[in-house]
Amino acid sequence: MNTIYKMPDKGDPSDVLQLFPKYNLQLLCCRYWLLENWEFRELSYPYWRIYINDQPGASIKHNNTTVNLSPDKFIVIAPNTSYSSQLFDNAIPVSGYCLNGQRLNYENIESESKSKNTIQHLFLHFNLGIPYDNISPGIYEFSLTSHLKDKLTIIKQHLMVENAHFNFYTVLTIHSLISDLLSKIPGNNWDLLSNDYRIIDVLNFIENNLDSNLSNEILAEKTHLATNAFTRLFKQEVGFPPQQYVKKKKIDKACVLLHHFDFSIEKISKDTGFADRYHFSKIFKHVTGLSPAKYRKEFVVS
Repeated sequence: MNTIYKMPDKGDPSDVLQLFPKYNLQLLCCRYWLLENWEFRELSYPYWRIYINDQPGASIKHNNTTVNLSPDKFIVIAPNTSYSSQLFDNAIPVSGYCLNGQRLNYENIESESKSKNTIQHLFLHFNLGIPYDNISPGIYEFSLTSHLKDKLTIIKQHLMVENAHFNFYTVLTIHSLISDLLSKIPGNNWDLLSNDYRIIDVLNFIENNLDSNLSNEILAEKTHLATNAFTRLFKQEVGFPPQQYVKKKKIDKACVLLHHFDFSIEKISKDTGFADRYHFSKIFKHVTGLSPAKYRKEFVVS
């Protein structure tokens, strides 16, 4: 990599300009639930997940490998990782899922947590933005150290009292927990889509402008390449053509908005750059197999 130099100043006497990767940590949800059923044949979403349970008895399966959830470890799941989930020996539906539970608070934890057929389950959903949401799919297990336990206690204590609003200290603790866990993922596992700065700039532009015209001509202008040269480079780096990637990112964003926000389908179609609700619904169902309304009904998390 070429070193970039700058004029030294009183604040920083070095003449070397330091460049730091930028990421945008967006929390989507942080919840503490008492689960009675958690049987999904397939879970795969375009955001990160962190799980930790207060009791053994839950498991997830990915690539024919079973990972047991327990009180002594965190489970970190990369975006777009396909896996199934199960409580105890409950049957997994042939299609769809079975999810039953309620949020934990100080009023129900004593009585409800004594049941042998329930699991106390804390989960976090979040995004990092491009390119760090494009890490290779995978599931990671990390031990619950005393340092992480302190952060977990702060988060649980908040959620037992307040589920909708978070103070600054709790959010800092959540961010710190996420950073601690992500920093344990080995550096060579951060397999990004591209290391070409021109393509990374385009990926960021797409991410931040999904409601705009993202034609190949407009994207090519960002790289200062001719359109044909840009499309060849993009496919070479990313693995598929620009417009296929744009469509995927539009649907990914729609999934996040449907899952975690109460926006109307009309607004979501606009925010993801579709001409109207009909066009959006048609493309969404083609990609996910569900209409936006059914997707929201089946996968909403309260």
